[in-house]
Amino acid sequence: MAFLAPYWLLAASAVLIPITIHLWNKRQGKTVKVGSLRWLEAAASKRWSRVKLNQLWLLLLRCAILLLLAVALAQPVWVQQEQKVAGRKAVYIGEELLYSSSLKPLVPSINSLLRQGYTLHTYTPDFKEISTEQWKKLSDSPLDSIVRTNSNYWSLLAALAEKHKYQQDSAWLFTSDQQRFFRGARPASMLGNVRWVPLASEASADWLQLAVQSAPDSLLLFLGNSTREGSTYTHHRTAASARSVSLRTGVMQLQKRGDTLQAMVGPYISKVKIQKKPLQVSLLANEAQQEEVKHLQAALGAISSYTGLPVQVTTQPDSLADWVFWLQEEMVPESLMQRVAQEGTTLWLQPGATPIATQTRMATPTGATARIHLLNSLPAPGEEARTIWAGMNSDPLLSVRPYGKGNVYQFRSGFSPTWSELGQSPQLPELLLPLLFAQPEVGFHDLRALDEQQLLPSRRTTLAAPATPAAKRQHLLPWFVLAAFVLFLTERINAGRRSKE
Repeated sequence: MAFLAPYWLLAASAVLIPITIHLWNKRQGKTVKVGSLRWLEAAASKRWSRVKLNQLWLLLLRCAILLLLAVALAQPVWVQQEQKVAGRKAVYIGEELLYSSSLKPLVPSINSLLRQGYTLHTYTPDFKEISTEQWKKLSDSPLDSIVRTNSNYWSLLAALAEKHKYQQDSAWLFTSDQQRFFRGARPASMLGNVRWVPLASEASADWLQLAVQSAPDSLLLFLGNSTREGSTYTHHRTAASARSVSLRTGVMQLQKRGDTLQAMVGPYISKVKIQKKPLQVSLLANEAQQEEVKHLQAALGAISSYTGLPVQVTTQPDSLADWVFWLQEEMVPESLMQRVAQEGTTLWLQPGATPIATQTRMATPTGATARIHLLNSLPAPGEEARTIWAGMNSDPLLSVRPYGKGNVYQFRSGFSPTWSELGQSPQLPELLLPLLFAQPEVGFHDLRALDEQQLLPSRRTTLAAPATPAAKRQHLLPWFVLAAFVLFLTERINAGRRSKE
C-alpha cells in the first residue's frame, strides 16, 4: 500500500485528544451525607490519586476512528505488482559463420549462452531457430563453404530491435566483418541490449575474372584473389586446351565448354565467357564533365593495354555499346533504359549534380587510400542496391542494382581533382577492370573486411523501464471513510448505552 499525500498521516496524532479526555475525567459517585458527617468540612479532592481508564473499548473506538480518518486523508492506494515478464534471450549467428571453420572458436561461448537459457537463431530475415540437433552437427565439424545470401546485416538490425525492445531482453549477435554482407547506409544507433561481435576471417578466395582469346591456341587469364585486406588481380597466359593453372594458394582446375570457361579452386567456382571481340564503351558527357571523360579514357586505355583486349571508346551514342557512361544531369532517355533491360547493356550514372563537401577516403585494391572531396546531391542508393565502393565513414560511393538483363551503376563522386583523387590514382584501372568484365559470383568471392569503426553503429539506444500503468492502482480512500463511519456508529451506540447506566 502507498500514500499519495503521506503528510496527512501527521493527523493521526489527534488520537491524543480522546486519551487525554479519558484520563482527565474521572467519573464521580453521588455523595450522601449521613449523621454528623454533614457537619464536617469537605476535604480537598485528590483528583490524581486514583487515575484509571474508564470505558476502555469506547476509548479504543474513538482512537480507531481518528486513525482511519488520518489514513483516508493521506489518500491510500493499493499498487498491484505487475508480473515480471521473462526477458527474451537469443543468440543470432550469420550463416557465413555457420558454414565456416571460423565457427570453431565461438562454440564454447555459444554453448555457455545456451546453458543460460538463450535460444539459437540464424541472422536472416526470418530469424530461423536452430535446433539442438542441427547445432550439434554444425559445431562438431565446421567446414568452409560459400554462403549465397542476400541478407543485409545493417537493415536486419531494425527487425532485431522489434524482437528485443524491452529492457529485460538480451541478444548476442555473431557475424563476420566481410563487406559483402553490409549494403547501403550504416544505421545511426543500435539497441543497448544487443551485443554485436564481428568475427575476423582469414579465408582466401581465388576466381577467374576474365579470359581473353589472345591467339587461336592460347588464352590470357585474369585471376582475382581476395582476403580480408583487399582484392588483387594477376594474369596468366596458358594454352587453350589447358586443364589447370598453378596458383600460389593451390591449383585452379579449368574446363572449357564452347565459348565458356569454368574455373574451380576449392569451394569457389567461377564461369566467364571467353572474350574474342573488342569491348564497346560509349562516354556521353555534357560540357561540364569533359574532364571526367579524359580520366576515363586514360583508365580504359590502360585496361586495354593490360588485358590485350581492344577497348573501343566513343563519345557518341552507340547502339552496340556494352557499356554506357552517362555523365550529365539530364534524364536518361527511355530508349537507353530499354537497351539496359532488354539487351543487357551496363549503364553508369554520374550526373555531377550539386556537389556536397565531404571528408572521407576510399580504399584501393592495393590498400592505399584516395581522398574524396565531394559527393553529388543525389540520395544514397536504396537497400536493393549493392555497395561496390564505400568511404571510410561508410558512405556508399558506388553502388549497383539490377535492371532487367543489365545493371545500373550509380557513382556519387567524380574522377577529376575537384571531386576526388581517384582520377590521379594508378589503381583506377584496377578498380574499373572487375566492373567492365563482371564476374557473376564476385559478390561471393569478395572477402574484404570492414573496419570495426565502419561496421558498428556509433551510438547505442538506451531502453527506458516501463512505468506502472494507472489501471494497476486501486484507491482505498472510500473504504477507509466507510470503516470510520461504521466505527462512529458503533461508538455512538455504545456511548448512549453507557449514559443510561
